[in-house]
Amino acid sequence: MVGNHIYIRLDETGTYLVLAHLKKGSVRVKKGQHIKEGTVVANVGNSGNSSEPHLHIHHQRQDPSKTSIFLTEGLPLYFRGIQGPAAPKGGVRIEQGKDVPVGDSVIPLPL
Repeated sequence: MVGNHIYIRLDETGTYLVLAHLKKGSVRVKKGQHIKEGTVVANVGNSGNSSEPHLHIHHQRQDPSKTSIFLTEGLPLYFRGIQGPAAPKGGVRIEQGKDVPVGDSVIPLPL
């Protein structure tokens, strides 16, 4: 379901980031490798249950090698920007059986 994926144990919290739907053969890091902020770890793809390329990021407390992502406790995820840490706001509301985005969204910055 999550396709090609990797998970990263965060030293400062002992929690994990799962990065899913990665392009086949694109992972650039090795198991046990210490990585720094800004390190390219893989390319985005559409592997698994996905119709278009995107990155699924899941922050969780449980070790993903021992517990299915579908049975884990999802944790808040914060992003650092020019003005400091921030968290996305909003989500989706269901109207007439369809997801309707609400609140602020995170948009990509030009490279």
